[in-house]
Amino acid sequence: MRFHKQSTTPSYFSRRDQIRLFRLVAALGVIFLAMLYASREENWYWLTGRPADDPARQQAKEAPREIDFSVKEKPTLRPEEFLSEPAPEIEVPEQVITQLESGEFDVRVDPRLLNSVSDSTLGIRSHEANALYYLLAKATAIPQNVLEQSAEPAPPFVVVMTESPQYRGTLMTVKGQLKRLRSLPVEENKYGVSSLYEGWFFSKDSGTHPWRVLCTQLPPGIPVGDNLTDMPEVQVTGYYFKKYGYPSASGKLQTAPLLIARQVRWFPPSQQTAPSSSGAVKYIVSLFLVIGIALGFLIWRFMVSDQKFSRSRTAKLMQRPDMSMDSLNNIETVDINDVLKQMGQENQEPPASDQTDRQK
Repeated sequence: MRFHKQSTTPSYFSRRDQIRLFRLVAALGVIFLAMLYASREENWYWLTGRPADDPARQQAKEAPREIDFSVKEKPTLRPEEFLSEPAPEIEVPEQVITQLESGEFDVRVDPRLLNSVSDSTLGIRSHEANALYYLLAKATAIPQNVLEQSAEPAPPFVVVMTESPQYRGTLMTVKGQLKRLRSLPVEENKYGVSSLYEGWFFSKDSGTHPWRVLCTQLPPGIPVGDNLTDMPEVQVTGYYFKKYGYPSASGKLQTAPLLIARQVRWFPPSQQTAPSSSGAVKYIVSLFLVIGIALGFLIWRFMVSDQKFSRSRTAKLMQRPDMSMDSLNNIETVDINDVLKQMGQENQEPPASDQTDRQK
């Protein structure tokens, strides 16, 4: 005895089942894309808000603040007057010590060494040169990977420019596009710095105002020139020094943040596009498009084959009989009462052989 209804294998050649299968595949594709969208944390900022340490949020908070790009002019002195240069709180060391007793590299800079550095002054003053070459020698003596691992992402451009003394001597990393890179003459110094390069680059949040970097080494193959039209992608890790005053192309005096670095890390065009989820999305979307086109082609072929089969003789033989009520109108009906009476009469009448025997 069977208690379960015997199931039959569904026919996947029917148009209804094919459409249902196509909808299932499309629903799976939509679910996958929704999961990919939900996995990115920035897509949920509308609900939770940006993190407190997010640079975009800091920039939004500091955007209304105005930046003073002006350069301080030197006061006019009378013949009997002179201007004394400020002295640092502690003397700059004669030698650069970059390693601790434990053997680890010491990337820290005592902020008291840079107390005499002044912001918004034109060029590097004589009393600032000693501290400048000390930072150049310290950055050169420390491996580049150690500097990059020890540095923090640079604050927004507006924060650095409005709170310059707070970040003096801080090791930070900035990414941007290089506009100018050239060699500079090296002044006599006691730290053994023999090469010097100057670079100007724009970060994403600096707009048309550049950063300036001084370094002692360049990566092989990096473009050099006064006007780099390609503007290669670079990353600068260095010590923040001051708001550096310079004459702009328009002839005005402006200021820019100055970094002291070991070298400029360059990302050639072949290395700029690192593997990311956006590249995987392209392949996934292409895969779903191919699957969709293949399913659409199969459904079209099934529909064409169904139409051919419906016109064939086999399909006509397999057609179900007409079971509508109109087809039952011409069928002869029999009254059950008449059938029972007829059967009763046949049972009451003796057989013909019995009647002939009685007559004899």
